Amino acid sequence: MPDKTVLYYSSNKEDPNFEQKIISDLLSKIGNLPLISVTQKPMDVGQNICVGDVGLSYLNEWRQMLIGAKAAATPYLVMAESDFLYSPEYFSFEPENENAIYRYNNVWMVFKERFYSFRRKHDSEGAQIVSRNLLIKILEDHLSGFPEWYQGNIKNLPMHKAKRPLYGCAPISYIEGRFACLSFKTGDGVRPRTSLERGKQNIKTRLPYWGRISDVKNTFLSNNIF
Repeated sequence: MPDKTVLYYSSNKEDPNFEQKIISDLLSKIGNLPLISVTQKPMDVGQNICVGDVGLSYLNEWRQMLIGAKAAATPYLVMAESDFLYSPEYFSFEPENENAIYRYNNVWMVFKERFYSFRRKHDSEGAQIVSRNLLIKILEDHLSGFPEWYQGNIKNLPMHKAKRPLYGCAPISYIEGRFACLSFKTGDGVRPRTSLERGKQNIKTRLPYWGRISDVKNTFLSNNIF
């Protein structure tokens, strides 16, 4: 039996054609790993849990992750987001420490409009593997006191100031990935911008496995059928 479950979560606010391409790519790579999806619209993606149109926010994203984590039956969870393309080796990684968060260390951004190159990001919550029990504890502790669902910037909630960062002091180990995972910024997510690594070495127009930035954009961001 697999010891990992892929947890896909989505607000369903991305362009449906784009999200379907993301899902098709995901399904082609996870092999026999079980898949749970927690979405705001019903979807035929693994074991689907639809929470309804609760809106776009990090709070809702974390709540959806918690629902999916509780529904899983394996010791570990592999995160999968609706605006992420993953390297095949991401799903083959075997975690060993139930008290650590494993983050893929080869993450590059694809901006729909802002840049015409890949831009490297240090790491991402969307490309991590974590113990199911640890993730449930982290999310339950952090979400206590917050409303169940919330649309908008959680910084506007009074209790946010009393909260430490979501993952707090949980140790993070990095997965040395040969090929990149790609995170898209389409303008339809929670935030239009993100932090990037500095330096010319972190800007590329071509990446191994994925090829040219123009090809990636034409394949995944165009209206062509996948």
